[in-house]
Amino acid sequence: MADPEPDPEPVYILTDTEAATVLRCEDDDQNMLDLLPLVDAYIKNATGHDWAADDTIRPEAKTAARMLLVMWHENPAMMASGLMTLSFGLSAALVQLEVIAMSYLSFSGRDGAGACTLTGAQVGDIVSTLVGLVGVSGDQSTAFEGAITVKNQIQQTSTDDLSANWYKAYLVSVEEL
Repeated sequence: MADPEPDPEPVYILTDTEAATVLRCEDDDQNMLDLLPLVDAYIKNATGHDWAADDTIRPEAKTAARMLLVMWHENPAMMASGLMTLSFGLSAALVQLEVIAMSYLSFSGRDGAGACTLTGAQVGDIVSTLVGLVGVSGDQSTAFEGAITVKNQIQQTSTDDLSANWYKAYLVSVEEL
């Protein structure tokens, strides 16, 4: 009987090396390692988006995670003090991330290729990130067009029945490129 595969390493906004660099400690510092999932959970709760689940973690999320990690590592009492004692820089970073998170558009798949309603999509927008929310997970970009061709729609290119699945897309407008 084959040995079961080990659980995959958790993915956090900051890698162990990034976190150790900002804290000037070793990669295996247990206090730092204990804080990484707490930092991610705090940022996810504050912004409504799991930034560590994105294929490419946004630099804004990494910046907020660095600030929060330093604050909590240097003064653990701040963990219990809530938003009232957050520095202006961290508060501003969290607000910026929350606005970015609101730019993610959710939609459901369909049975076979064709149009899915994606309110807010503009012709020419590039699909930067497309992940599964319900029924599937991870990158699902191969099942849909990479650039919006019809306003308020995204074209499902897959002929499979994806009607039970929900997705989240982050679009980048041509002006932002």
